[in-house]
Amino acid sequence: MLIAALAATVIPFQAIVNGRLGQTLANPFFAAFISFLGGTLALAVLVLLTTPGIPQWPKESPVPLHLMTGGFYGVVFVTVVLILVPRIGAANVLAAAITGQLIMSIIIDHFGILGVPHLPVTVTRAFGCLMLLAGLLLIQMK
Repeated sequence: MLIAALAATVIPFQAIVNGRLGQTLANPFFAAFISFLGGTLALAVLVLLTTPGIPQWPKESPVPLHLMTGGFYGVVFVTVVLILVPRIGAANVLAAAITGQLIMSIIIDHFGILGVPHLPVTVTRAFGCLMLLAGLLLIQMK
């Protein structure tokens, strides 16, 4: 949990940098492309440094197509964030994003979507969602 929380501390910086890049380039899709290009190059270096030899695509067990859609979700999220941060601020965007992520995660857990462990919605978890929504409203108040 601590590692996840620490890793998430870079997200406000990413949102601000991408938002400014989108304003500077005056094209949110080009800005998202540049952002993902930088990430792709960083990952290429990491893969080459941490994988003996050149990575191989698995031959015996094909990768299901739906497992290759993660980049698409990233494009949606990064593009929306870089459009909204200059308009409503990093805290508002990320508060809404975190609230949306956690509520959807509870729904995914409840139904066991994509093979995650089935964790039913409980009164406590539902109350947590209401608290998230309350927190979102409080963060957006001036």
